[in-house]
Amino acid sequence: MSAIERKSRQAGRSSSGGRRTQAERSQATKKLILDAAVRIMARRGTAGLRTGDVAKEAGVSIGAQLHHFPTKHSLILAAFEHVNERSTEMSVQRARFAQRAPDPEAVIGAIVADASDFFFGKGFFIEMGLAFGEADGGLRKFVRKSSRKSRFFVEKTWTAALEARGLPSELAGDILALTLSIVRGFVMRRLIDDDPARREHLIRLWGDMIKSHLSARLTPEQLARINSKDNRSGERLDARDPPVVPFRRAEATRARQRKKIKERS
Repeated sequence: MSAIERKSRQAGRSSSGGRRTQAERSQATKKLILDAAVRIMARRGTAGLRTGDVAKEAGVSIGAQLHHFPTKHSLILAAFEHVNERSTEMSVQRARFAQRAPDPEAVIGAIVADASDFFFGKGFFIEMGLAFGEADGGLRKFVRKSSRKSRFFVEKTWTAALEARGLPSELAGDILALTLSIVRGFVMRRLIDDDPARREHLIRLWGDMIKSHLSARLTPEQLARINSKDNRSGERLDARDPPVVPFRRAEATRARQRKKIKERS
């Protein structure tokens, strides 16, 4: 049985083992195509995307792909929206869960983990390629507008998580902006020197600097309140939400994950 036949059969079954509806099968096929397009764009860039390669990697026929995405432009646009929506949903889910974190240190750890997943991930690579690469002007404009909208919304949600711990709005915004800038800087630095141990050290240093800054800016009463385990948002937890990553373990966890991926490749 060919790969196309196997994936077609899988797309025709529901999670409960019964037959899917036509709409469900169509949605499953679209997801196979978009996931394949994202993987290829991450490896080769948008210029290296070939529609025939996408169909082959997705395990679908050329006809099925053209039915959903008649042109390369429509496929690239849909692939960007697919990965952008997925990363935005995950970031927002993490930020809302982090409002129940035990202390500000845990919230910052969750921000570092989330920012690392995004800026070191496929979505950001594809986004940069479309926003500053050889894409046509209309596509570049759309990508930049969509990215601004989604990332500003994510940043607003993370700021709310810090404020839920009792940090003043201006201070929460400054800490978030600097934390995200540090992670983005790590991404650029990796182009010339990929040193996970160094990043972990700098993350710990940044955590110490945040603590010192909070001590200098806040009163003892404010510090006691934001570090109180009872000072957490009353938002109900969702069992599907990801755990909050402790601040000092965030970069170490990502380093271990990258090492495992490298060993398997």
